[in-house]
This record gives sequence, structure tokens and C-alpha cells, in this order.
Amino acid sequence: MVGIYVYYDASLSYRGINFGLLEGTEGLLIVKTGSGGSIYGYGEKYLKLGVRIKEKYAMSVIVSDNPLEISSLDNMVVTMAVADKYRKEKSISKVYYFGVSRGGQYAAMYGYRYKWVSKWLSLNMPLFINWHQSKEGLEQLLHPQNMILLFGDRDPSYPYVEIIDTVNNDNIKKVIIPNADHNLSGGIEEFLSLPEKHLFSNKDNVV
Repeated sequence: MVGIYVYYDASLSYRGINFGLLEGTEGLLIVKTGSGGSIYGYGEKYLKLGVRIKEKYAMSVIVSDNPLEISSLDNMVVTMAVADKYRKEKSISKVYYFGVSRGGQYAAMYGYRYKWVSKWLSLNMPLFINWHQSKEGLEQLLHPQNMILLFGDRDPSYPYVEIIDTVNNDNIKKVIIPNADHNLSGGIEEFLSLPEKHLFSNKDNVV
């Protein structure tokens, strides 16, 4: 459990974006927050997530904030450049990405550019903003990469989820979370368990 004396192992700021790092030995999880989100998040949910993944899977975790004043493309480019440098320095071969809201949409739009990331998870990405660009990116994600698009059935984008079926790519799958809103405010445990359920297990045929 994360308490008042638990912090990131290291933090840095690069080109206007802040990063928190928890160091492990077995792979890397990149976490991109929602628009305007910090590396801690409400109730320190991103720090709690990182600590859980490090302790349970011995995995390194890089959490990137999402400044409003930086464009989507620049946001993703800088985030992935930092992650790429780290994984090369540490000789990491297993890399995963978990994006929340706009952070998830960056995965849809630009994930295909980063072939060193094998598995992508997007939570409640907005479907009514730049859908054409998201669709174009999703259709370019090639095997063995794959991506799961998670939506709570109380999220503002949920009424539009059928549009994902127009994406011509078997490597993309949508999954609906029952009784969940945009922030998964029903409980922190559901949020913390998402990478385990959808990235690190056989559930949903992700592995």
C-alpha cells in the first residue's frame, strides 16, 4: 500500500513533460495520464499503480504526465523518446503501454510508430475528438502488436463505441467495463488491476 513516505525512485522533466520512474528488472510499463494529469493523479493512483506493478511483477514503470499546452504528437514523441532511451540503457525487451483518456488516444493515433511496444492498453479514450486520426492509426498497428480499447459503460464515449467496429484490424479489440464511469470512481482496485487483467495475463487473448 502506498503511504505518505512512498515516492518514485526517480523523477525528471524533459521538454516540459514530467516523468516518475519506479525501477524493476523484468520489463517496462509506460503509463500516460489523461489530459492535464500529473504523475501522481487523484489519490496518487498512478504512483499506487506503479508500486503495485513493480512489487508484483518486478517491472519498471515510467509514468508521464500530460500537459495541456503540449500538442498530442509532441506529447507522445517526448514520452516515447524517454521510454525508448531507458529501455535501451537497461536492455529491456518486454515493453507495455497503458494510456488513460487522452493518453489512451495517443496510443490509438501513434502506437503503430513504436514497434518495440508489444502490447497497448487504452482506457476511456475520447471517441468524439479526432476519431479519423485515431482510426487511421489503429488500422496501421501490425501483428505481433495488439491493442485493447477499454470503455466503462458510463463513460461519455460509450454511446459511440460501435464506431470501433469500423476499424479494419484484427489486432484491435474493444472491451466494456460494466458500471464504470470515466474515472472508474467506483473504487481504486478496479483501476489498479487493469494492466494485470489486460496486459499481463491471457485474459482477452492479449498475450
